[in-house]
Amino acid sequence: MKIYLGGPMFSYADVVNNLRLATKLRQNGFDVYCPNENMSINDKARTDITAERIYLADIQELESSNIFVCQIAEDSGTMWESGYMDCLSKYVNSEKYLGCIGLATDIRLQTLPDPNKFGVDNQSMYLNQFIVGGLKLSLGVYLNEDDMILKIINLKR
Repeated sequence: MKIYLGGPMFSYADVVNNLRLATKLRQNGFDVYCPNENMSINDKARTDITAERIYLADIQELESSNIFVCQIAEDSGTMWESGYMDCLSKYVNSEKYLGCIGLATDIRLQTLPDPNKFGVDNQSMYLNQFIVGGLKLSLGVYLNEDDMILKIINLKR
């Protein structure tokens, strides 16, 4: 089973986390595509990398994957990829494309909302509910890596 690992990938912390999660998934027996590792589109020393080249490379990898794992974030590229895989799983080939699974690890999700506080004073985390709804209707949303990986292992069976 091949997993496409999507998520923010622009800061050093994002890259380190993506590579760490890709390694953890591989240790659980999965073939993983992590865009951070694709030097044909991420070599920052090159000047010939275009938006179209990035799009085509990542779409090719999405189409060769069975599951899209995404770290839920306000990253438009990740959300585009999630929608693309959702479409593949629902309208193209549901036996090959199993869907999308979300990982929501933002620690602010542990904060209970306070109905007496409004706006920025209410320290609960907001996730885009359209994205959450789509992921829940696909393979689900998980708050920790181990539960998410267990779900994928069960899908593999």
